Amino acid sequence: MQKIARKFRSFIEEENAEYEDYRALSGNEKLEMLLALIMSENPNETVIERSARVHPLAQHEEC
Repeated sequence: MQKIARKFRSFIEEENAEYEDYRALSGNEKLEMLLALIMSENPNETVIERSARVHPLAQHEEC
């Protein structure tokens, strides 16, 4: 993921830009972000198993 620094005039502008950036990501890119958050150098297997069970329940058409 490429890191970009941007300036905003308000928190609302920043939140809207972040939301639009997230909506523009493909499903695979969103999944890669999730795995980056839950996978540490020594992953706790129970966290990974629970995430794998919960993910199918949390799928949405909009995002």
